[in-house]
Amino acid sequence: MSPPRKRTTQNRHLPNNLYPNGKYWRYRNPITGAITSINKPMAEAIKLAKAANAKLAPLMADDGALLSLLTGEKAPTFERLLGRFEEEWLWTRGYSDRTLKEVRFKLARYRADLGPRMIGQLDVLAIAEYLDQFSNNAYTKHRGLMVQIFAFAVAKGLAERNVAELTLVKLEKEKKRQRHTKEGLDRIIAFEGTPDWLRRAIRLALVSLQRREDIVTWEKAAVDLDRNTIRVSPGKTQNYATPIHLEIVMGEALRGVVKECLASPVVCPFLIHYSPKARKREQLDAKRHWNAVTEDYLTKAFTKARDESKAYDTMPKAARPTFHEIRALGSWLYEQQGYPLEYIQALMGHADEEMTEHYQAGHEKKEVQYQRVGADLKL
Repeated sequence: MSPPRKRTTQNRHLPNNLYPNGKYWRYRNPITGAITSINKPMAEAIKLAKAANAKLAPLMADDGALLSLLTGEKAPTFERLLGRFEEEWLWTRGYSDRTLKEVRFKLARYRADLGPRMIGQLDVLAIAEYLDQFSNNAYTKHRGLMVQIFAFAVAKGLAERNVAELTLVKLEKEKKRQRHTKEGLDRIIAFEGTPDWLRRAIRLALVSLQRREDIVTWEKAAVDLDRNTIRVSPGKTQNYATPIHLEIVMGEALRGVVKECLASPVVCPFLIHYSPKARKREQLDAKRHWNAVTEDYLTKAFTKARDESKAYDTMPKAARPTFHEIRALGSWLYEQQGYPLEYIQALMGHADEEMTEHYQAGHEKKEVQYQRVGADLKL
């Protein structure tokens, strides 16, 4: 069992777990974290705290083995809290594989650093001191996860309060991603190591100005080559008061990449697809179709092609543009070719309520009305 944390200068003369509380005192149970007020003079409060510490010390020894023996319950250590957090809560969040890997890496670190300590020993000061070792952005991420862990602990009756929530909130420093250049993106597309499906995804995003999540879920059924249109309902807008639905009239570049997607021999209902080398059960369960591309996989594949093509070797890795920034380059190229702002906004799904028709009232059956826009970027 880890020793109790060092007392502050003003509390150095007090026994462990006893703290001043105005004119009187409070005692924090090192096992449960429960706070008890002691409305007695200092001498009596110190005597009571020492007696309580002496009584609880054997229960805290040997990782709470005696406590387990006496009560039939496992000692409430932070390690056991982390185990329950991972088994009962983490899997319900719907995180991507990449995010889950990052969270579990952090949990493994917490087990190594704080695991044997009783939950009650981890007060605000203990968590604050632990978080202070991290830099600003890392501090923010670790604090956010700690807040979730202790919220779970409170909900399960394992802690009295969310001590992580009471630590200092720091603003995460803005990541300074550089913008794509047409030359940089062309280099990635031309790179021999870039898969064909990724080349099509890049061009589709550049010309259509749609988001990553809409690129990977865009269905072949949305295409009407006879009418030269393709429909999309941007996922991010579907929770808006007025959801946006676009019917895009395809210019030559967009029609060209869409026809390439349709001509691919790989069986899949989505425009962007690939044939994976291996099909693991857990991966299949996370996908909409066995040949579909997930958002996470698209990001990883693009990052790999970007770096291996040396398109942005002069930039630090953290500053290199991601797949998400393709949309910004596309909108800038439209602007350079003389398209008005309203045209670009409509295509990006930024249309306001007057520009976007949505579900029509007064009909027996509500129909989705598509806003007709164009995508005629010249490449």
